[in-house]
Amino acid sequence: MKKLVKAIPEPIKSALRPFYFWANRRLRNLVTAKKSRAELERYWRDPMDHNAPNSYIEPVQRSEFLLKFFKKYADSQDKILEIGCNVGRNLNYLFVAGYKNLRGIEISKEAVELMKRVYPKILSSVKVDINSVENAVKTIENDSFDVVFTMAVFQHIHPDSEFVFSEVARITKKYLIIIEDEDGVTWRHFPRRYKKIFENLGMRQIEQFNCKEIADFGRNYWVRVFTK
Repeated sequence: MKKLVKAIPEPIKSALRPFYFWANRRLRNLVTAKKSRAELERYWRDPMDHNAPNSYIEPVQRSEFLLKFFKKYADSQDKILEIGCNVGRNLNYLFVAGYKNLRGIEISKEAVELMKRVYPKILSSVKVDINSVENAVKTIENDSFDVVFTMAVFQHIHPDSEFVFSEVARITKKYLIIIEDEDGVTWRHFPRRYKKIFENLGMRQIEQFNCKEIADFGRNYWVRVFTK
């Protein structure tokens, strides 16, 4: 099947992508019909499978890839928020690169405790709100962070929590950098077109990059950078 897909010319793939996205959304509704937002939150608070916090210490390639975009768009003094920081691998990379004004939101208490043990040097510069994204973003004031970023987090936001995206646009002062799977479908993966979502919220996309050749991501993942 993969060989067949690769054989399809790119112009045809582009033309078919809207239909593919629509079909994914329909499939998503069927797959997730029995999963509530509360069930999804319970899973991420204490995942016992390959998403357990200790699995996010590696691989580091993702963080190295992310850092390239921060060097392009962010200043060392910028106030930076990672939504879904898990054990803090990305934040540690930013800290080592000279970014010291760092914040995080993470639903898993275990992940934050592991961060304290694995990356103790960042604790003086990083504060983490142990909370769901839905609850945390509501408490943040407008334009509070120069840069907000996510990596494989928005793709897990439940359809009942679509309001999160408007809150993220509200709290972002300069740049929003996201690396997300836009097409995958499982009970915890929800396909979306983030360019359309955030441009409809008044932001402007200034860069996009497909991650098909990036280790640990794949063609379903896109980097998108937005500004106000």
